[in-house]
Amino acid sequence: MMGNERSRIVSIAAVTVVCSLCIGQSAFAGSLVGWGNNGFGQTNVPDGNDFVAIAAGSFHNLALKSDGSLAGWGDNRDGQATPPDGNDFVSIAAGRWHSLALKPDGLIVGWGRNNYGQANSPDGNDFVAIAGGDDHSLALKSDGSIVGWGRNDSGQADPCDGNDFVAIAAGWRHGLALKSDGSLVGWGDNSDGQATPPAGNDFLAVAAGRFHSLALKSDGSLVGWGYNSSGQATPPDGNDFVAIAAGVYHSLALKSDGSIVGWGDNTYGQANPPPGNDFVAVTAGYRHSLAIAQTQPLVTLIAPNGGESLMAAQTYTITWQSQGYIGDVLIEYSDAKGASWTPVDPPNVGNTGSYNWLVPQVTSDQCLVRITGITYYWTVSDVSNSVFTIYECTLAYDLNHDCFADFFDFALLVSEWLQCGNPYDPNCVP
Repeated sequence: MMGNERSRIVSIAAVTVVCSLCIGQSAFAGSLVGWGNNGFGQTNVPDGNDFVAIAAGSFHNLALKSDGSLAGWGDNRDGQATPPDGNDFVSIAAGRWHSLALKPDGLIVGWGRNNYGQANSPDGNDFVAIAGGDDHSLALKSDGSIVGWGRNDSGQADPCDGNDFVAIAAGWRHGLALKSDGSLVGWGDNSDGQATPPAGNDFLAVAAGRFHSLALKSDGSLVGWGYNSSGQATPPDGNDFVAIAAGVYHSLALKSDGSIVGWGDNTYGQANPPPGNDFVAVTAGYRHSLAIAQTQPLVTLIAPNGGESLMAAQTYTITWQSQGYIGDVLIEYSDAKGASWTPVDPPNVGNTGSYNWLVPQVTSDQCLVRITGITYYWTVSDVSNSVFTIYECTLAYDLNHDCFADFFDFALLVSEWLQCGNPYDPNCVP
């Protein structure tokens, strides 16, 4: 393979609780990894390498795939791990025993336990983010305001007023929000100070656990507050963190090098993440944790890959394979061994694995094809391993343009004579 290049940018995402804050579609796709308590199969992750977002409830999980469909697994006693069908979802959130998903038109759908109305779908189609708590839910609207519904005995479903919010997190019975100026606000149960965030306007993300809270600062450092029985509100030092997740009594953070660190209650190993530096998202449940391990986007040209002879003006099928999340692909050809490149016409836009190419009217034995996969932050490409030939056919009497003057051309000529008598007669219309 030639020309395979990539650059790596870790996206900043805040993923919460028992009730993960929706993180939206990630710039990366990958496979799932789970660890910790597995009493309901919550760490038995589904196969695949096209997951872009994850959310952990108490004992169930949700995952969003790159095609917009959802997967669920783990505790399903209230149907919380059975998401609706469809491939038009853009983000997910998992509460204690209920689940939420956001569609691209701004509509919210909910399922699972609904004894307080927490799985109801609120009116409106202007929502941009969702979060699920114990028995309540939160949503951020496009105008920057927040709405809440479900259980409200501690005011957890009664968020702060205002229209300058950019992110939300739902804890057990408290809520947090990040404002556009980088400051934080909290509401609901504050028995352990979990709804009283620190002052400052240099925050980038928030996460809410059962009775504790976390925040990521613009310098890459972490702060924690609230209940700290297992040290879950005492994050490690450092300024190279890019995402956070708060479980019930444990916490996780993703570092800029793609590794994960955990702290707090580790009874089931939930705060002991696997080694590696290829992770791009984390989420924390009751006593289990999940992560997305990056699948490096890759595109491999299958044909033409060198040595072929293609005739101009004929159709040839270019084929390729890909892995990871690749949206559109750009297909180009060169008749000068890569000194210059020309896009195919008509342009190809989908990663379908094949393209019917009308071979251009050129004559060259120095031809190459290049295919480039385009994602949010990645550009990966592959080029024919060696040159191939494109030739134009100029044989006289080649009536069917197959570059052979043979019986078939004679048969075509005879057919025209039989139909018209004299094809050179201007009154003869075949």
